[in-house]
Amino acid sequence: MSSIYKMYDSFYPSDEPTRQASNIDYDRHLDTPSMLREIEALQAKLDETEDEDEQRALEEDVTGKILWLSWCGICAEVDELLPMVVDYLRKEANMSGLYNMSSAMLPTTGTDPGDDQTHLQRIMRDAGAGTSKHQLLLTARAAEQAKWSGTNRGPPVIDNQSTTPSTSSQTPSIPVV
Repeated sequence: MSSIYKMYDSFYPSDEPTRQASNIDYDRHLDTPSMLREIEALQAKLDETEDEDEQRALEEDVTGKILWLSWCGICAEVDELLPMVVDYLRKEANMSGLYNMSSAMLPTTGTDPGDDQTHLQRIMRDAGAGTSKHQLLLTARAAEQAKWSGTNRGPPVIDNQSTTPSTSSQTPSIPVV
């Protein structure tokens, strides 16, 4: 969108074609075949998984990667085609066409993305950043298991000489001898 605004603002007759890069954040060097193989591997892992938490994490990873791949493809197409469209409009001296394009892309005021849209944007950005919910879940489970397996090395020992922590708000009574 910002590309259209920049091009509209700079819409003056010129002999040189417009080749401005947009400010759209996406991976310009995305390896599509590799990404598709990752999605297929995650989907296969999801199909084999029975644990509901792992399934949910894998579903988010698959969905995020699909959304990220789609987003990158759309942005690449826009970045490639938009300068051609602007050049065409400039040659035809059709400034209203460029204005109509930019107006159509203006965000409507007062519209907040819903929880579903926000969630999808988050999982898409996580995929773009290389963050795997499934890997985070497995890491958290391993840390929790290590925490508990390190403390359970025998029966608990009670020290009668010191005070034990309590959630009571009363002060302990001290017997008078």
